[in-house]
Amino acid sequence: MPSFSQVNSFAGLHTRYGSANFGFKANDRNRKYGDRHLYKPTAITKPRINTSFELIQSFSVQKAGNEISECEDIWNYVKGDRLFSIALSDGATESSFSQEWAKELVTAFINHDSSKSSWLKKSQQNWQQWLENQNLSWFAKRKVGQGAFATFLGLEIFDDLSWKAIAVGDSCLFVVRNCELRITNYELRKSFPLKQSEEFSNRPRLIGTYSNTEQICFPEINGNAKIGDRFYLTTDAIACWIFMQLEANQDPWVKLDEISSQDMFANWVNKLRDRHEIANDDTTLLCLEIKR
Repeated sequence: MPSFSQVNSFAGLHTRYGSANFGFKANDRNRKYGDRHLYKPTAITKPRINTSFELIQSFSVQKAGNEISECEDIWNYVKGDRLFSIALSDGATESSFSQEWAKELVTAFINHDSSKSSWLKKSQQNWQQWLENQNLSWFAKRKVGQGAFATFLGLEIFDDLSWKAIAVGDSCLFVVRNCELRITNYELRKSFPLKQSEEFSNRPRLIGTYSNTEQICFPEINGNAKIGDRFYLTTDAIACWIFMQLEANQDPWVKLDEISSQDMFANWVNKLRDRHEIANDDTTLLCLEIKR
């Protein structure tokens, strides 16, 4: 595979593969974002709450039989003094250069400064510029001409603890309450964009490099968080497992809370795969907690 870093200005943000912090390198810049967010500013400004956002879990495991460098789950975040922005994308294996396309989507979202269509158009423009500079065989050119595809999940949390998210596909957000109390009665407040395990399939909705940005439907959700709330961002394998646990009256949050390292996560996923309780797919778990 040609090196994406040859012309992609975003490639240098990615951490070494194989570490617990698997996605892009965290871009922790203490700068003011003002109204730099995906959605229209609200008419009423809420007071700022003295809190911190901590990414307490950030683990990825590649498909069994693949190298970690082949994992197509990509994530990144930016933390400022008024906004925490995080995104997760799962590249579609069947398309060419889907890992690079997932990187482009994630980076464009966390650095966006205008509307949905603008950051997506920027991603597509960067993709075209990169593609034009690649020395590909006729066969590779033919395949890549069909486009690259990926799911997408983006979340923004503001300093008044209001939050907004968008998604395309089957990467899922789970908002869980009462985590600060460390009790077993965890409460799932919201799941997005899917609601049950039956909704997962082999043909999720995807964003493509040649998709008409004006015609893409971005489901949206918003809410207000509290101290101790957790936001789980997961790709489809973990998301489906969570729903199946809930549907069986099990508590997935306690089980996930026991995972404290990349090695523990990899061993846990492999055991689930051996028992056929989770799909053999690239698997990512991110957990963001709001702390005082």
